[in-house]
Amino acid sequence: MIKEKKKRYIDGYYKQLLDDFKNAVEKHNTSIVMIFDGKSGKGKTTLSNQTGAYLDPNFDLKNIYYDPETFLKGLATALPGSFHSFDEAMIISSRSVMSTVNRMIIQAMSMIRSKKIYVAFCVNSIFDLDKNLVLSRADALMHVYGLGLVDRGRFAVYFKSSGDQWDRIKDLYLKGKKFYSYYEPKPNYRCKFVKDFVVDEVQYEEEKQVAINKFLVQEPTTKRQRSYEALVVKLVRIEGYKQKKIAEYAEVDPSTISYILNKPQNQRRDSEKPELKV
Repeated sequence: MIKEKKKRYIDGYYKQLLDDFKNAVEKHNTSIVMIFDGKSGKGKTTLSNQTGAYLDPNFDLKNIYYDPETFLKGLATALPGSFHSFDEAMIISSRSVMSTVNRMIIQAMSMIRSKKIYVAFCVNSIFDLDKNLVLSRADALMHVYGLGLVDRGRFAVYFKSSGDQWDRIKDLYLKGKKFYSYYEPKPNYRCKFVKDFVVDEVQYEEEKQVAINKFLVQEPTTKRQRSYEALVVKLVRIEGYKQKKIAEYAEVDPSTISYILNKPQNQRRDSEKPELKV
């Protein structure tokens, strides 16, 4: 459920951009695509939710998706003016996972052209996304960041301005992808946002964890995944690290670490068997 409706703070510059997006969707046959990226814990989902609530008065948990299949189903039945957010819930941004996500993105872009909706992607980094989405379809990038380990509530906005026609998203992607650098170009502007999750955060975390667990069960075990899980087990049971601390280092929810540690012993043993070479 969405929290009781109230007047929420939206930075003035950002509000003007969102109003321009509203105008484009309501008065023209188009859809808007936004990307929210940044390190885990810096607030990209919070900012995305606030954006969704501003653009779509009916925005709720039902508009947040955690896996490609349900996201595409949501877009297929989307009503004009609705806001839909794909929250990248996978615990590792491996090539196989991002390959699945990017295939979904290609399908999604072909579905929304004339639906007059808002689509948001919440991911760790824009540089992991399919270049066609970034270079040809994204209307704005909101990069959340902090000045220190616990600082949050700041974001930089990149888009193609109507004045100088400088496409800062494209420029950032081409210049920064090699080293995942956000140094150049400078954003259109920098803004702040408040701590207001908009929807029920407890229910959100529960639904997200269900999606993560489903992914862990369904995703074929790769050598990289086995190494990741083996390292978690070693750090906790041999080195004596606290689960919470490992979760902070890995930028995942503590329940994900707990899930790995509580895997059935035979399942872990099977996954650690060396692969046969033919």
